[in-house]
Amino acid sequence: MDAQTPELALPAPPAEPGHLDQFFTSAFWVAWVGVAGGFAAVWYSSRTLGFSTWWLGPESAPRFILVSLLPFAAPLTLAVMALLRRPWLPFLGILGAVITALVAVGDIGGPAKYWLAEFVLAGGGLAVSLAAFAGMYRTTR
Repeated sequence: MDAQTPELALPAPPAEPGHLDQFFTSAFWVAWVGVAGGFAAVWYSSRTLGFSTWWLGPESAPRFILVSLLPFAAPLTLAVMALLRRPWLPFLGILGAVITALVAVGDIGGPAKYWLAEFVLAGGGLAVSLAAFAGMYRTTR
């Protein structure tokens, strides 16, 4: 590159304690977007097969839209936080996995086994959040 061509790449953010490196930030983002996509798949399957989850309700009497969007709140919030490179994402990811698992608990005993898919989504989010500790910057000397 010559001296007159501007640099197009974004500068790397500073390495501060509590932040994730770029690889783990990307992995964290992809995983939590995947969890939200998994809940979208559960939503679609529930409506296609006619078996309702607790957060959707039956098709003839659906839940209030904010209740229906509740399972997406934690995954999408965590994905946005990863894009904004917020600190302490692994800890927040563990909290998000617990919230996602609580959504799954409500579906235990329902007509379909959606709770199993929801627990798998929570477990995947938890696994990536725990793995993200490996990419978290520690205190500098």
